[in-house]
Amino acid sequence: MGTITASYPDADRLIVQQLQHPEEGHVESGKVILAKYGLDASDLLANGSDLIQKSFRLNLALYAALAILACCGFTAVILFTQQRHYNKLQQITAYAEKVAEGDDSLDIRDNDEGDLSILKNEIYKITTMLREQSELSEQDKLSLAASIADISHQLRTPMTSLFVLNDLLQEGPGEEKAAEFLSRMRGQLKRMDWLVTSLLKLSKLDAGTAAMKQEPYELRVLVNKALDSLSIPLEIKMIEAVIEQRSEGRAGNTPIMLTGDFNWTLEALINILKNAVEHTPEHGQIRVAMLDNPIYTRLEVTDTGEGIDREDLPYIFNRFYKGKNAGDDSVGIGLAMAHAIVRTQGGDIAVKSELGEGTTFTITFFKSEGK
Repeated sequence: MGTITASYPDADRLIVQQLQHPEEGHVESGKVILAKYGLDASDLLANGSDLIQKSFRLNLALYAALAILACCGFTAVILFTQQRHYNKLQQITAYAEKVAEGDDSLDIRDNDEGDLSILKNEIYKITTMLREQSELSEQDKLSLAASIADISHQLRTPMTSLFVLNDLLQEGPGEEKAAEFLSRMRGQLKRMDWLVTSLLKLSKLDAGTAAMKQEPYELRVLVNKALDSLSIPLEIKMIEAVIEQRSEGRAGNTPIMLTGDFNWTLEALINILKNAVEHTPEHGQIRVAMLDNPIYTRLEVTDTGEGIDREDLPYIFNRFYKGKNAGDDSVGIGLAMAHAIVRTQGGDIAVKSELGEGTTFTITFFKSEGK
């Protein structure tokens, strides 16, 4: 048809019309023309039908092959995915077995996407948390064992003194000696009572069960009460106690107010002042400075004592730690308690010292926004 229309462009409509509605006469004349060249119309139709059938079978085979390839590919993808999931499950199982055996050093973190990768990462997080908790628990056990040993040591000394004094009393000394022994025994009992009470307070602070009030109070009242409790040792050693007040942005005599637990803070300040009294020589001086500004309220306790050795400074707040200049009666618990009390209330406590130049303890309470 294309060849005919190329030679006779105006014949295309006629050709289409004859194909759709052939006229009998034209069909017969067409057969005559074909026969003239040795062609049979029925053979041509048969050949065309065979060609169509062959084309159909070829296309059918091609589509079937493509369908089979698609099924094989899909099956391969499913099998690969299942095998990958199975391998990950095996890895998770092996990891769990290792953790159960106590080996938590393996790392199964996965950067791939998918639920199993998320599961592996979560298992690793949980394992890491358990390892950290185990390490903290082990540290707590060691700390508890060390604390028990220190407590036993601290109690053993006064108990030994009590046994010795009791034996001396049983020997029937004179009335004057007996009174002296009883007085010394009372002193040792007071020391034991103070130690046990202090340890109970520390245990409350460590456990977070100490009730800390949040009430406003005047800082100078706190300082005066702390110094009053130490008036006797201050008087015996003839130590001068000086109180200073410095406030930014207001008159110097304006009361400095602090919000917190008065009694607990008082105990912390008394322990720091007691340490200052113990290490300040006769006719020395202890200066308590109160500072206030919009950012913080601060207490500075400065003494003119012998100072703290540089090697002792990092450990001065450790429980039962006794520095090189500590006295024989020192227990090493007062500064630890002061540190715990201040930190429990959200404050900060620090120390700076030079041998032969004295020591300064600094307590800082930062103000909340709006105060």
